[in-house]
Amino acid sequence: MHAVRMLLGMIVFSAAPVEALCECGYSWTISTISGTTTYIGTDVIETDAIHDKSFLDDTDWKSQNYNISASAARGPYGMNFSSANIVSNPIANSSSWSGPPVSSGDPGFQLSVGAGIPENGFIQVAQLNSVREDLLFGTYRALIKMTSVPGTCTSFFWYYNDSQEIDFEALSYQYNFQNGTFPMNLVLQSQQSARQGFSSAASGDWKVANLPFDPTDNFHEYRIDFVPGNVIYYGDGQVLAIINTTAVPISPGHLILSQWSNGDHGWSAGPPLQRAVSTVAYVKGYFNSSDPARQSAASRRCKDPSAPGAICSISDQLIAPGSLFSEFFSEHPNMTNNQTIYGKSECPPMHNPFADVIDSLWLGLNMMVILTIIAMMF
Repeated sequence: MHAVRMLLGMIVFSAAPVEALCECGYSWTISTISGTTTYIGTDVIETDAIHDKSFLDDTDWKSQNYNISASAARGPYGMNFSSANIVSNPIANSSSWSGPPVSSGDPGFQLSVGAGIPENGFIQVAQLNSVREDLLFGTYRALIKMTSVPGTCTSFFWYYNDSQEIDFEALSYQYNFQNGTFPMNLVLQSQQSARQGFSSAASGDWKVANLPFDPTDNFHEYRIDFVPGNVIYYGDGQVLAIINTTAVPISPGHLILSQWSNGDHGWSAGPPLQRAVSTVAYVKGYFNSSDPARQSAASRRCKDPSAPGAICSISDQLIAPGSLFSEFFSEHPNMTNNQTIYGKSECPPMHNPFADVIDSLWLGLNMMVILTIIAMMF
């Protein structure tokens, strides 16, 4: 059985030709034992970090600058979140998807954790938060190369508050390179886990999946599908776990990318003995907004979801050897009109191959109505 769900309030539309491709949204599918369902998100976040010259200029993200005490961090050390621990390292050739970056290391947003015991008691750590905080049901994806240095936690997660949180948490000390096992902690924080001291294991909302790849040898995609009643975690397109308990969030939130350590031997361990770097190549989110203004904009954009080109299918990520090429709707004209993507929202019009046919049909229909009205008048 195949179902299609709009994950929005009702969109009122009238039959009309598309003015822009993808004007009614972006679709993806989820397959379970009960069948395949297609979901549609109306809004977009797309960040191409391997070509982004500065995360500080990127209006879709804000770096975090604050201290958290050891007691608040629930570890032996506090943490200093600082923009100084994030480096933008784009590929030198801005028109290429391969080749050396402008600085050492991997291309993308480099999130680092400082080495050794901190003299002031605060480990140097890094975090980026999405500016938009209206992210509801959707599919959220990040291409990341994890650090191989033991003693940190690299995280990609959706967050509303400490009791509504959907996490990928990679603990580098858990990697076993000898036998090729690489655990990934998949966590849903809930009110129950908060009452239990943020132990999702006790509530059944914490799963550990062994990744089918080495997360430190290359970039790999981590994906969260957050839909009503279900959270599905993926690694490079393979389902890692499905959680469908009452812990599934119901509020809007935002995305967070981080690498941190507080020395807690029960979680991050560390601090690392050498500077640890995890690198983000992209973030993509296709979702439905809780913001009434964005919902209204989506309704105005979408003339007819059944029209050719009105809904665009999201491509699965396939990394070719030696290249980080990835499809971005925002790299194409006329596919992200009226979106809020940094530097990409106001794309120039593109010739739509369906537009001429649809415009002709639309014009013909209008002419038939006009001629009918004239005939009635006489």
